[in-house]
Amino acid sequence: MAGIRVLPDSVINLISAGEVVERPASVVKELVENSLDSGASRIAVELEQGGRKSIVVRDDGCGMSRHDLLLAVQRHATSKISSGDDLNSLASLGFRGEALPSIAAVTHFRMLTSDGDESWELRMDGGVLSGVSQAPRTRGTTVTAGGLFFNQPARRKFLRTQATELSRAEQFVTGCAISRTDVEFSLTHNGSLLFLLQPAETVAGRLMARYALPADCRFVTAEGGSGGTEASIVWFPGQRWNRKTHQYILVNGRQVYSGLASGILDAALAGPAGYPLLCCSITVPPGEVDVNVHPAKREVRFREPSRVRDAVGSALEGLSDRWRTAVSDGLARGGANYRGFRDGVKAEPGRELFERAMEVQAPSEPDSHDRRDGDFPIVQIGRSYLVTSTDKGIVLIDQHAAHERILYETVLQAIRTDSGSGSQVLLLPESVRLDAGEVEQLDSSREVLTMSGFDYHVEGDTLVLTAVPQGTFHGIEALREIIRSLQSPEFREMPVQERVAAAAACAGAVKFGDALSPVETRHLVDRLFSTSDPFHCPHGRPTLLEITFEELAGRFGR
Repeated sequence: MAGIRVLPDSVINLISAGEVVERPASVVKELVENSLDSGASRIAVELEQGGRKSIVVRDDGCGMSRHDLLLAVQRHATSKISSGDDLNSLASLGFRGEALPSIAAVTHFRMLTSDGDESWELRMDGGVLSGVSQAPRTRGTTVTAGGLFFNQPARRKFLRTQATELSRAEQFVTGCAISRTDVEFSLTHNGSLLFLLQPAETVAGRLMARYALPADCRFVTAEGGSGGTEASIVWFPGQRWNRKTHQYILVNGRQVYSGLASGILDAALAGPAGYPLLCCSITVPPGEVDVNVHPAKREVRFREPSRVRDAVGSALEGLSDRWRTAVSDGLARGGANYRGFRDGVKAEPGRELFERAMEVQAPSEPDSHDRRDGDFPIVQIGRSYLVTSTDKGIVLIDQHAAHERILYETVLQAIRTDSGSGSQVLLLPESVRLDAGEVEQLDSSREVLTMSGFDYHVEGDTLVLTAVPQGTFHGIEALREIIRSLQSPEFREMPVQERVAAAAACAGAVKFGDALSPVETRHLVDRLFSTSDPFHCPHGRPTLLEITFEELAGRFGR
């Protein structure tokens, strides 16, 4: 074993850079946060090849003097904190003093800055200073980072495609624009302007401008709090994707990942139609949150997680109440954005009304950013079958059988692992009257039902359903089918877990006649082919049929 030695600064810088700089979006994050901390009112981000070739961030902030410019690229030099106590009351986005030297260590680095009195340009290549000179610039700073990982070819090989790297950077800049609606943001890629966001009065206004939503696009806002922790949510129920890339969580104005908040939001607002566009802003007393748990400040740790959970839950309750009122008002006005009738049957109050209101606001076309290379279009035919294609032919999918297979495995997995991960809380609880025998039957199997994702309570002869297995469309029907299955002699030999899973899947799956949005059809097909047996429903019936191009050619006499 070799003797212990102190590593040279050049190696230390590369190791430290690996903790802070993971991809182009990491560079964008650090530079934009510096711009915000400098008091900028306009920030422009310019990328080439997804940031792999070049990243430029311009601002009109306070700028720096020559002395501060030279200090800024030294490790652990910062203007944000001066003692350990400052970590308990952080008001800035940056504070470690690692970002600029880490970026400079793995790029061709240029920083042009002016404090209003004088202007200077600093140049570094791979962390080595190559010059400082005077250069013209108005007040503010421009940072250029070119050739990311040019001196670390192994790291460069791990970068993803241009489109993927761009999407990561785009998501972060959007999150910053949402957190600071008073600042103008622009993003340019390969010389083309992707978006320019002027200052907005509200988060909802910023989101509508960013996603080019119409002025009459419906959204709901609500606030909640608990023990000094506050949460506000802006939710666009009709704008959904099959990934969570359009959901933004802010903690004290800092864009972060929070498994706690994300899990609560997903359980309440996500579903078969996908993940909605939303922003959840959480305000916590500075001493109650630790932002110093990750080198890139990507995650935070709450000292009182229960307060955050209660605050977000309180906001969700307000969201439910306001959405219910909006739906009811829309129906009372007979507005075109809501439907109280479908197939000649009047909608009953409650969950069904909520689902229909959401259904009509589902996007008519899938978002281009979510369409993967090689994906074939999926079309719903007769509100019963999904038609798509492969490189060999046409595929017909029975939507009910496919969703039944998905639900069966979801419920069974939740029961066997007792993870609770398969539960989806209903914004609007459903209720149904049951006789004493049915209530007794459910109580005898309550443990299995709870593990599968159902949650309910009984008030007299009325059962109030508050949660269902993830992806379930028809909760009350699923419970009734479970009761029938538990009471029927023909299923007596089947284990209770499988009986519950099969009954819940059969009744809770989409039916023939249920309209699905393009996002829902894509989500259903993707999930079907991630199951253990995508070709059969739990009862053994086929979920799909394939007609080859050769067979089609034969039928057409070719």
